[in-house]
Amino acid sequence: MTCFNNYMLRAFSMVAAVWIAPAAAENLPEPVGHVARVEGAAYISSRGYTNPAKVGQAIVPGVALSTGAEGGLGVILGDGSVLAFGPHSELTLDDYRFAPASDELRLRATLNRGTLNLIAGDMARLDPQAIAVDTPDGRIGVRGGQVLMKVAP
Repeated sequence: MTCFNNYMLRAFSMVAAVWIAPAAAENLPEPVGHVARVEGAAYISSRGYTNPAKVGQAIVPGVALSTGAEGGLGVILGDGSVLAFGPHSELTLDDYRFAPASDELRLRATLNRGTLNLIAGDMARLDPQAIAVDTPDGRIGVRGGQVLMKVAP
């Protein structure tokens, strides 16, 4: 009887997982990039959870990226833009859309503290107005090329 109960419990669990998984997956935004480099303490926060960053980890819009005292983090976005952070940095990727066919080109981020080396990818070439980074002191428009920013705490 115990074996039958275990079998039924597993069967119900599988049915529930199959039924719930697609609904949960529909709520996840599409990845727009990935982590390419991690040094020391680096973290990714999304949906109220903060986890250590790992090479290959997906980046989605709305994610917060941060580094610790000796940390470094590198991210490559879908258009080839590269974001590299030094120690004590914190950035939120507010919005990212790279769909040239539908003319949706937009990278909006907020650098709260630390350093950011941004190498603009195809997005800046297609629309020089598409990339902007907000800081506590104002907005920086990136028209292409490479920009190094530093925001003191």
